[in-house]
Amino acid sequence: MIRNIAILFAAVYLLATTQFIELLKLPILIEHYAAYQGDLLDFVVHHYGGHEKDADWDTDMKLPFMKGSPVMMTLANVPDNISIELPDVSVLPFERKTPYYQLGHYDNYLSSIFQPPRFC
Repeated sequence: MIRNIAILFAAVYLLATTQFIELLKLPILIEHYAAYQGDLLDFVVHHYGGHEKDADWDTDMKLPFMKGSPVMMTLANVPDNISIELPDVSVLPFERKTPYYQLGHYDNYLSSIFQPPRFC
């Protein structure tokens, strides 16, 4: 049941926001091709390759992808010139520091199993 609802929502979304709505006009395309005198290549070239007005112009305009369908479009304006000014950062000199503790300072822990970690 949930799968069918998800498919329904996906279909409604695709039909409303993309050109998939034109696929609903396929029966008109098949019917118009059946009445056409010629093969499929001639039909496609005649109707989709620089079509001029003729006797069945109104039927031709009902074919899929003959005229644009209104779809939801999202536009984003990106500025032409983006400049970011970074502050000057001075690099601090690296100083080699000795570890917090050294092995020689903790001689009393050497006899124990638990010893502090050693600096590599």
